[in-house]
Amino acid sequence: MKVVTVILFSLIIAMGFSQKKYEFDYWIEYEVTHFQDSVKIKNRPFREKDTTFRKILLTNSKKNDYLVVLTEVDSVTYALNLTDNEGISINSEILKSELLSSENFSVACELVSQYTNPFTYQTKNYDFIAMTDTTIAKSSYHRYKLASIKPKKVKRLKLGTEYYIIDKHTGFHKPILEFSTAFEEWKTRRNLTNGILFEKYFIDYYGNLDSKEKLLSYRKINKEIRISSKCGNLKN
Repeated sequence: MKVVTVILFSLIIAMGFSQKKYEFDYWIEYEVTHFQDSVKIKNRPFREKDTTFRKILLTNSKKNDYLVVLTEVDSVTYALNLTDNEGISINSEILKSELLSSENFSVACELVSQYTNPFTYQTKNYDFIAMTDTTIAKSSYHRYKLASIKPKKVKRLKLGTEYYIIDKHTGFHKPILEFSTAFEEWKTRRNLTNGILFEKYFIDYYGNLDSKEKLLSYRKINKEIRISSKCGNLKN
């Protein structure tokens, strides 16, 4: 897999053509755990043990239609996945040292793909539902769930529920919605409060904790990813 290339800002300007620009102002780290399965569920691999890893999100606090997910490949490299819900996806790798030391990155056209969410219709079947606030370590947090609003489908398809615990002190940041269906749901109804996710977890149909993401830290950054407008796979 090719590695994203670092380019100095002055060189980008000198190239003389316009670029699509993604700006990021927050670096957010989570610990992710996928729990051992206790019930075999159709069309899903059976997990025989818990697995835990860290992931990093690069976000724009004012614009949440795109984000970057970074996961560790090895001691020197991250896998980089950018999803732009308006029609672009990037999958690549980047050296950790370059990511930390540089602010501006270019992406080769062959790493850019068109993206279309095939599940936009699901906004008719799901909704964000506000719940009573929850208290964790003496601090109060907003709480929501993303769940099917079709009881018959829940029973027939054995659908679970995803819960969002949102830090009340981070209302400066638009909702962070990594999965496109959740983003489309928010975009349609705007019924999820602003804020950085403190926790997110999924409870399966049988009431078991399937997965959990817990906030480790967040900090301000100033980074950009740029794509040449000459790339034929950019959405017009």
